[in-house]
Amino acid sequence: MSKIERPKQISEVVLERLRSDIIDGTYKLGEKLSENQLVDIYGVTKAPIRAAFGRLQTEGLVEVRAQSGTYVFKPEPEYLTSLCHLRTALELEAARLALHVGQADCQKMLTDICLQMTDALEKGQQDKYQKLDTEFHLALFKAAQSPLLLATFEAQVSSTFAALRHRFSTVKTHNESSITEHLEIRDLVGAGNLTGLQEVLRRHIENTRAYYNIILTD
Repeated sequence: MSKIERPKQISEVVLERLRSDIIDGTYKLGEKLSENQLVDIYGVTKAPIRAAFGRLQTEGLVEVRAQSGTYVFKPEPEYLTSLCHLRTALELEAARLALHVGQADCQKMLTDICLQMTDALEKGQQDKYQKLDTEFHLALFKAAQSPLLLATFEAQVSSTFAALRHRFSTVKTHNESSITEHLEIRDLVGAGNLTGLQEVLRRHIENTRAYYNIILTD
């Protein structure tokens, strides 16, 4: 017999909804978020809205400015570079651990996701492709079997890059390059080639940084 699942608290529901709306592009980068409007949109009180603001600030998705309000993040080039440095450090370590403790599981997860990514691109399903891109990189951390490493990546990096993907990774040539790099990562995991895997991950993250930086400063 299975246990009865406890219903989520309203604060959790609001947090997940606001995070999803920011990532999916419902709100523009740098847009001011009004507590009163969100209360009306979500049909809740201000308390869970404020709690969500606090949590999303730690994830880098919103910026709370004293005497001004809460705004959707809009990274400056310096911040984007620092974020990519953090992502590189975390992801290269996740790759090392994944090959050490969960290579077979990692290869299977990446293979399944790559098949779905390729199908999404062929069908022009850009939103689905970007969500799968996020799942792909999370799979490396799940295979690493390091809860703290995964939690740090989710709390500091994953959501921010997911939001940027949904806004900027829509150009066909960029996505063609993207899927090529993801397939290369999958193959290197399968081959157990850590040196090659970390080199490709570095290049992949740097290509992403350079691409987003051009758009953000345009």
